[in-house]
Amino acid sequence: MLQLLQPIWLYAMAGILIPVLIHLWNIRLGKVLQVGSIALLKEEGKQQSRRLQLTELLLLLLRCLLIVLLAFLLAKPVWRQRPANREKGWVLLEKDRAAETYQQFQAQIDSLLQAGYTLHYFQPGFEKVSLSTALQATANDAADSTLSYWALLSALQQQRNGNYPVFLFTTNYLHRFTGARPVIDTGVHWYAYTPADSVATWQADAYTTASGKIRVKQVTSHPAGTAYTFEEPPIATAPPADTATLRITIFADTYAQDARYLKAAIDAIQQYTQRRMQVRAINQQSSLPPETDWLYWLSTRLLPDHINARFIWQYENGKLTTAPSHIITGAFTPLALYKRPQLQIADTAAITPLWRDGWGQPLLYRQQQGSATVYHFAGRLDPAWNGLPWSASFPGLLLQLLYPTRDTFVQDKRIIAAAQLQPDGHMERTVQKSAAAVNRDLTIFCWLGLMALFLAERILVWYNQKTGTHG
Repeated sequence: MLQLLQPIWLYAMAGILIPVLIHLWNIRLGKVLQVGSIALLKEEGKQQSRRLQLTELLLLLLRCLLIVLLAFLLAKPVWRQRPANREKGWVLLEKDRAAETYQQFQAQIDSLLQAGYTLHYFQPGFEKVSLSTALQATANDAADSTLSYWALLSALQQQRNGNYPVFLFTTNYLHRFTGARPVIDTGVHWYAYTPADSVATWQADAYTTASGKIRVKQVTSHPAGTAYTFEEPPIATAPPADTATLRITIFADTYAQDARYLKAAIDAIQQYTQRRMQVRAINQQSSLPPETDWLYWLSTRLLPDHINARFIWQYENGKLTTAPSHIITGAFTPLALYKRPQLQIADTAAITPLWRDGWGQPLLYRQQQGSATVYHFAGRLDPAWNGLPWSASFPGLLLQLLYPTRDTFVQDKRIIAAAQLQPDGHMERTVQKSAAAVNRDLTIFCWLGLMALFLAERILVWYNQKTGTHG
């Protein structure tokens, strides 16, 4: 579609009146007739004759076209074209439940795929996949089975381009809908179902408190709700409990403020759980203990070779990027992410991503190195880097690392109300309505046209002068 960026210059086309007036005012001289004698000619008053007429129509046309094309050039013409979007829409399934979900909605999914929709995994990055590959995926293939649906939907609505619809097919377990509910675009169609394994009972935890008592938590979950039972049985009849004291060492040299944020979160965990914990913060390598359970290495220095720790948290370095995003941590509300170093991971199969950014890139991942489990963090515990230090979710996130739950979230069988999955029709769309238009500059063609017309006009003038025609 042709558009003019500065259409006011079209008024310059009125300049074609100039060559028209010049050609109209063109005066031809009278012809001189030679006679032998003027004796018989009667003397009359002198008369002059002028003829107003258009002459040299082709030359006039060329000069008018020059003015019109010059005005068109000044108006800055562009050809605006929207890129063709052949993708009709998306169908999204969870990777770890693709086969089960397909059995529940086989007719709808087959109909959509035959209509031109593309299949994607409902996980960070939203990988495009074929149906046959998705049906072969198993629970062991999925590392994101505890991510919040709300967080994934928010990332999906920010990432997807165009105005095509999206069809989501997921379970309706409530534990997958954690965090703040985003505004659901009217182009999102969500279909949810209750899986067959909808009742679970388990012992969530048993441990010795700082006061010497044993605390046991029993949980029973079903679609209607979850019941928790806390008991402190006598030590003689209590089930096996964790009686160990967790030893935590925090090392920070130039990141002393990071260490204070971290220690405050660990202190909050200790007060809430009443677990046996020993926390020590140091800033000299010489003060490192010979053995510890957890070492938080808040430093850009290399780890010493003599470190003896079961679990290590360390900062990663890399090229810094400041593209705003958010941290997807699983069951908690997504947190703000302001900057992070870019990671160069040689063997992605050897790592387990735990936290990701909004584009699906690992932000915290676990890797086994010898006898130690190392947690690599692409960031800092700094409010200038992310929202972790000031978030109420920070202690809960650390608690999951210090004392991993036994599939508590996966065993929670409560379901969400279907009305919560309906789009917000009264809200404006939160995605880009159409793909960005591409503008192609046409001024080069105007310049070529001007040069061609000017050359033709000069050639015509030269030809007329040569043949004796006045233009």
